[in-house]
Amino acid sequence: MYKIKFLTFTVLLCLLSHTTYSQTISSEKYYEKAKTEGNKNNFKKAVEYSEKALRLSPQDMDIKEYLGKCYMETGRLDDARVTLLEVLEVSPNREDSKYYLMNIETLSKRYSSAVCYANELLEISPYNKKIWIKKISLYSLLDNRVEADRSTKRLYQIFPQDKQIKAMYNNMLKGDAAKMSKDDLANAAKQYEKALEVNTKDPELYLNLINVYLKLGNFPAALNTADRGIYYVPGNRDILNKKIGILEQQHEYQKALDLVAIQLKKGPSVYYSNMQKYLLSESARYHNNSDPYVLYGKLYDQDKSNKEAQSYLLSTAIARGYYDDAQVILKQGLKSNPNSKELLLKQFQLYESRQNKQAARSTIKKLYALYPRDTDIKEKYDSYAFEEAKIEFNQQNYKEAIPLFKSLTDTKEYGTFAHQYLFGIYMAQHDYEKASETIEVLIKKHPNEQKYVLNKTDMLATMGNYEDAYEMARANTNKYPDNADHSGMFTEVSIAYIKYLNENEDFEMVKTISDKLILSDPENLNAYEYAIGARISMRQYEEAISLINKALIQFPDSKELKLKLAGAYSDAGQSEKAIAVLKELQKEYPYSTNVKGSLIEELYKNASSAEKNSDLTEAKSGYREILTLKPSDTLAAIKLAGILIDTKDYEEAMIVLDTSLTYNKDNAELLYKKGILYEQMGNYGKAEELQANYIPPAHLYAEHKDHLKYLEAKQMKNQVNISYLNVETDSLAINTSVATLEYLRLNKNDTYIARVNYGARSTGIGVQGEIDWYHTFTNKSYFLANAGVATRFFPKYKGGLSYFKPFKNQWQVEVGGRYARLTDDRNFFTGIFGVEKTYGSVWLNIRGLIMTDDTDVYNNILAQARFYMENERDYAIVMASAGTAPEDQRLDFQLNTFLSYVNTMVGAGYYHYFNHKTSIGVMGNWYNYEIKSDEFINQYNVFLTLRTKF
Repeated sequence: MYKIKFLTFTVLLCLLSHTTYSQTISSEKYYEKAKTEGNKNNFKKAVEYSEKALRLSPQDMDIKEYLGKCYMETGRLDDARVTLLEVLEVSPNREDSKYYLMNIETLSKRYSSAVCYANELLEISPYNKKIWIKKISLYSLLDNRVEADRSTKRLYQIFPQDKQIKAMYNNMLKGDAAKMSKDDLANAAKQYEKALEVNTKDPELYLNLINVYLKLGNFPAALNTADRGIYYVPGNRDILNKKIGILEQQHEYQKALDLVAIQLKKGPSVYYSNMQKYLLSESARYHNNSDPYVLYGKLYDQDKSNKEAQSYLLSTAIARGYYDDAQVILKQGLKSNPNSKELLLKQFQLYESRQNKQAARSTIKKLYALYPRDTDIKEKYDSYAFEEAKIEFNQQNYKEAIPLFKSLTDTKEYGTFAHQYLFGIYMAQHDYEKASETIEVLIKKHPNEQKYVLNKTDMLATMGNYEDAYEMARANTNKYPDNADHSGMFTEVSIAYIKYLNENEDFEMVKTISDKLILSDPENLNAYEYAIGARISMRQYEEAISLINKALIQFPDSKELKLKLAGAYSDAGQSEKAIAVLKELQKEYPYSTNVKGSLIEELYKNASSAEKNSDLTEAKSGYREILTLKPSDTLAAIKLAGILIDTKDYEEAMIVLDTSLTYNKDNAELLYKKGILYEQMGNYGKAEELQANYIPPAHLYAEHKDHLKYLEAKQMKNQVNISYLNVETDSLAINTSVATLEYLRLNKNDTYIARVNYGARSTGIGVQGEIDWYHTFTNKSYFLANAGVATRFFPKYKGGLSYFKPFKNQWQVEVGGRYARLTDDRNFFTGIFGVEKTYGSVWLNIRGLIMTDDTDVYNNILAQARFYMENERDYAIVMASAGTAPEDQRLDFQLNTFLSYVNTMVGAGYYHYFNHKTSIGVMGNWYNYEIKSDEFINQYNVFLTLRTKF
């Protein structure tokens, strides 16, 4: 019957343990497991863990969102859609949920819905290239080229230098141009021109554009396009052949033949050889007819001063695209008449036709210098000057840009823009004096244009003149209360001013400005944060707490404000309230590392304070709570283990350290602390092994090495002690000395001692042999057993047993008894009770002894103290005793002599370690015995000892 009950109880206990274990698995752990499986692409398993986590925390949107993602990855698109839509109902601004839904709708071929999610994502992240590309792809799947092209143009405006985007935009332009080539040649040409602005290296673009111009009958443009193609894509035969074909169509056979000849010089070619023959035959046929250009050319060759021929040739050459001919004629003409307006204008026209903007700019500069009153020239000059100035500005060549913009400040078309650019340059150069002059000009010219007033305010703030900027912004906000720009500037300048004041620690002013900003903009969370921060900096904690609570009415869901409330409570010394706030916050945000970190920090603060104030119970509770929140925290584990070691709770300390090491494998500090624990437990081998791997700070290196030697010495199993006791009294008859030789065998829980005492007097020699046995139990209590025999002077035989029991807080109690058979055959019994206590480097002990020899009862009380030196090995000892028999066992040979005499004793000594193996000690005692009333004997003992391990 008993076995059945026992078996039933065991089964129930196992079931209860299993249930308890199961309940310890939190939603957070399931969530972490789900993400681990997801990272391995094992989304089916991730779904299972996520569903379990969600059942435990149904309101946790992070878990629900991840479950939706896992549904999507496993192909459960409908479940994924429903789950993620539920997430967005609770948290409408979750980007990841919208991103997943966009992909789900794409996979479901619901492209319009996917576009909607893409648009929502772009409202949040308008410069997300990946979303833009996805949106364009969706429009393409919908066959909505208009929106796809519009989105591509917008994307190119955002990322004009991105190679991928540039290629997309170029392909769009090419596609549009190809479609327009069927029925809208003019716009097709414009599209191809735009495409060439994006990509000058695409030969297909040049060929298509040439074909469009040829269809339009615009041979000069076609020829110009071919020249550009040859320049940017040298070596492309298709473009070269196209140019040869155009020249042929325009009957420019000689130029075509020249191009063919160049190709033939590079090497033999059947293709170009046949083309050369063909062009020669066509040229021969054509020149049977007369060409005015040829005739005027011959005339001009004969008479360079013929203006009519020169003018016709220049106009025709430029019109036909004979740019090389035109350049030769212009070079000849300008050589003889370098300042000719007509020739310079033709040259300008030529450079523009060839799109040589640098040369065109140089020519128009010369024209403007020669003819500054010509309105057409000035208009062209201003246009080029403005473009050049913008180029210099964009390249940050401000030195070159400034004079160009200054030259345009008085022009109607560019004056305002020039001033704006100059203002921007002066701000970039930190030349605030000129920037101020420039903005004042703009404000004066445009008194109703608020943006210049805003620019001035911004300039003052940038200059660091926050006070004037703030006053200006505040005045304009009061003047234009409905102007959002001024309100925004007031907020912006206030924040900048506050930051400046914070840097200069003018917290009183920060408080004033922040409070005004709160009144102006009650929904500005930053204003509250700065106002709170100022009060905390000035240690106005109660005001700060009150303001935080006020802000929480406006922003009840603000995690940051609640964290600040906890911080204010902490700074105000109200640690318990801070912890309470953080615990509530952690319930609300169980996965927030910031909240958890703040709670752990506050628990540290509270536990450290308790430890400092010796409230070890509170300190241990705090460190345990930290380890519950963050099992991998090494500092809490080390602190807790340290307290447990100090209170001798070695078993629990070992559990704490081993648990922490499962999270922090090979952590040096934890292993070192474990070594300290082993040392306190007496396992010096393990202690040395762990502590030897520790790398201490440089200034503690020597001390650490010395301690390792100490641990090495503690492991030595053998020890020899040699002692000498010299006793002198007022009576020469009892002067004597005792020499002692001891051998100790040191084991883990047992120590064995063999001792020989040698005594000599004038009447002879006495020898005593003794054996001691120390045994330590698992609870750290131990006993001492002693037995001895002797020839003379010493007790004939003796025995003793003492039990030592340690308690917490460095207390230990001794209870024991001894027996001795004296030389006169009396039996001598001793009862012992002792208490000892350690206070840091001081050891105190008091012992009471009751002794009897069958007829009389004797007593003695002994108090002694050890004072350990800085090295924690050397110590000084002082003692005192009083009683009717001596207490020191070394004086057993005197029991017959001084029993029943009232005696007092004082003594002192010092023990010094040469190293961790060898030490020497000296002890002096002064005994006073009352032999008779008013008659005393003084006894002086000097005890020397040498101890060494091996």
